[in-house]
Amino acid sequence: MKQRSFDKNLALLAAGQGVSLLGNSVLDLALSMYVLERTGSAAVYGSMLAAAMLPAVLLAPLGGVLADRVDRKKLMIWLDLLNGCTVLLAIPFLRGEGGIWAAGVLMVALGILGAVETPVVQAALPQAVAPGALEHANAVVLQISMLSAMAGPALGGVMFGMFGAAPMLLVCGLCFLATAGLERLIRLDPVEQPPAAGGVLRTLRQDLAASVRFLCREQPALLGLVGLTAVLAMLCNGVAGVGAPFLIRTRLALDAGWYGAAGSALGAFGILGSLTAGLLAGQLRGRLHWVMAAMGVCLLLAGAAFLADAGQLACYGALVAAFCGMQLCAVVFSVFARSEMQRRVPGQMLGKLMALGAALETCGQPAGQLLYGFLFDVCPAGWVLLCTGLLVLALGLAGRRSLARLGL
Repeated sequence: MKQRSFDKNLALLAAGQGVSLLGNSVLDLALSMYVLERTGSAAVYGSMLAAAMLPAVLLAPLGGVLADRVDRKKLMIWLDLLNGCTVLLAIPFLRGEGGIWAAGVLMVALGILGAVETPVVQAALPQAVAPGALEHANAVVLQISMLSAMAGPALGGVMFGMFGAAPMLLVCGLCFLATAGLERLIRLDPVEQPPAAGGVLRTLRQDLAASVRFLCREQPALLGLVGLTAVLAMLCNGVAGVGAPFLIRTRLALDAGWYGAAGSALGAFGILGSLTAGLLAGQLRGRLHWVMAAMGVCLLLAGAAFLADAGQLACYGALVAAFCGMQLCAVVFSVFARSEMQRRVPGQMLGKLMALGAALETCGQPAGQLLYGFLFDVCPAGWVLLCTGLLVLALGLAGRRSLARLGL
């Protein structure tokens, strides 16, 4: 791809993602506040969240196949148009007696569209930028995602208090339509489409089988990277996602303000991690196993503080510092892993393999949360942190050779 279109394409793609993700973030808050306000039931809300997450796992293979068999630019535009129209059409129904059902249907519909959109955007990125700039491009897109995730709840909280759910949905719907307008200006290099097998199910089966054969026979090191990323997501999201609220609120008996400060720090270090990956891409290449090992060392330090019973504030500081360091390293690892997959996988099967990786990570997150929910209940917190740190450290050192085969 010629360098002429790099800056413009990346700016358009990043702007479109920023507007879309900000709309999604505000929309998530609006729907959650609406459901909890109408029902007062955490069980109802939790069930609706679970139903909305199912499409991300079940429909990920279909989303990957569509991303490889349909023009990606047109598909991104149509998906955002559908997102916008779905949200706008739901507004009148939320005002009626069946508002809770309408909210549930809307959450599931957006989950279905999101299951297709995620692999499409990830597969389109290598068509939009020069091959040598993938780390920088992925870092920029990740920064936009994190900034939207941080700004969305704050903006949504103010808007919900002032206007309620319906005006917020109107703004979110318009955000999706604006994203579709921006995506019309993106220029993507053409990708050769694989021949159809005849029939939707047969094509789906053939495409998925071809992707698995490609990983197992032609790129076994890439298969190891996908598995390693899923294991890291399970361990790190589990220990941080369950450990941060449990240890701060229950074990250390600190109020919600301390937990909020920890969450803000994690968000800031996530952005710092994406900046680090983008600015130091050349220096970090070939050293990714040390990035993994550093994640384990961070947890070892937090575990030592809890085992030594260092005191309430010292343990809090060690825990937040450990999770922030782990967050920074995890983001760096994610940027490099995603960029290497985009670089090595042929364009006609990139969507399927990006969807496979995303589905494995999504499946690993609840497994990690269940595991660490059990471990923190039955084991001393220090030993849970220490053992997880040793495991992540060992994975980093053991993965040195397989990562070296990929130049990572």
